[in-house]
Amino acid sequence: MKKTILLSAITLMTSNLFAGDLSDAFKNGKIKGELKSYYFQEKQSDTGSSSIFHNGGSINYLTGNYYGFNLGSTFQASSVSNIDGTNRFTEDEDASGAVLSELFVSYTKGNSSVKVGRQYIGTPLIAGSGSRMIRQSFQGYTFTNKDLPNTSISLIYVDRFQGRTDNNGNTGNFVKTFITNSPYSNSPYSYTLEKGAYSIYLENTSIKDLAINAQYVDAIDNFKTVYLDSTYNLGNFSATGQYIGTKFDDNKADGNFIALKLGTKINAFTINAAVSKNISNGNVESGLGYGADTSLTANEIYGGVFSYINGAKAYKLDVGTKIDKVGINLAYVYTDLENNKSNDKETDITVSYDVNKNFKINLLHAIVNGTEDYSRPNADSETRIKIQYTF
Repeated sequence: MKKTILLSAITLMTSNLFAGDLSDAFKNGKIKGELKSYYFQEKQSDTGSSSIFHNGGSINYLTGNYYGFNLGSTFQASSVSNIDGTNRFTEDEDASGAVLSELFVSYTKGNSSVKVGRQYIGTPLIAGSGSRMIRQSFQGYTFTNKDLPNTSISLIYVDRFQGRTDNNGNTGNFVKTFITNSPYSNSPYSYTLEKGAYSIYLENTSIKDLAINAQYVDAIDNFKTVYLDSTYNLGNFSATGQYIGTKFDDNKADGNFIALKLGTKINAFTINAAVSKNISNGNVESGLGYGADTSLTANEIYGGVFSYINGAKAYKLDVGTKIDKVGINLAYVYTDLENNKSNDKETDITVSYDVNKNFKINLLHAIVNGTEDYSRPNADSETRIKIQYTF
């Protein structure tokens, strides 16, 4: 059905009836892209060091408007120059090859739009991570309407997922296996969704200085998750509350997660403090894709996966500033895994340098101390260097 709709739209766009306008749509199309060079190294006290150096990028093309229609595509490529040590980066980054991550037809009329095909999605519960060389993507439908004042409502259905790699040295393919941030599932924390997943997402800013986001996702025959957050801004002060709740379709215990973050800006410094707690006997599924990792107490290396574990309490403090073209941020996250073997501590130091508006260099160094029940090494560190040029 999806292929039929996509092919019908493309056929309409290429018919003789609109041939002249179609030519203008392609002439008015826009191309943008990115070139990237990444080096990651992790030192593990129990298994030694791992490192990877790879290069790649992406190129995106979007046609001009054609009676409300647009055709879009994004091509990603990666080449691993060197990888050594343990298999630490096999699932995340060991990918040489290319993938057509986006190929969609979109239609916009008034305050409504629909997109069909392969596409990047970025919502709280369905989101592909772009923190590695290959960005995660989805295949499906998205419909968005903004008729209501200060309100956006989106309906989403996805039935395929493209990961960062295929775990065999190649770029990811579009498959029915969706990666999650689950502490329940076996590595690489995934679910096979034979019937796909659907979702409804709402964003509202009707009340001055208050932003509300709410989403529901049904990973059919596997789990259902509800997400809610609200942020209130008052001058240089902000407060954010967050709730994530999961009900599983089998006999796993349901999970409930709450978090609070307070932030302020003092002169050139931004300061945030956050606390979270899993208030249930079950773990929480934070959504589909590694980008669906919204915990307010997440760290840089493993995100919020530890904070979703049943009974876990987490605390985060971060301070950041920007001096001219240099941004500096220091964060500390402590997670009390009371129902597991030990706790987890991580200190993240990030430095960014904007050479110009297109050329950026980012450095992350994380110091970790902690163990838990599924392959977390004891007392390790990780360094990531990213060089990115957009055009």
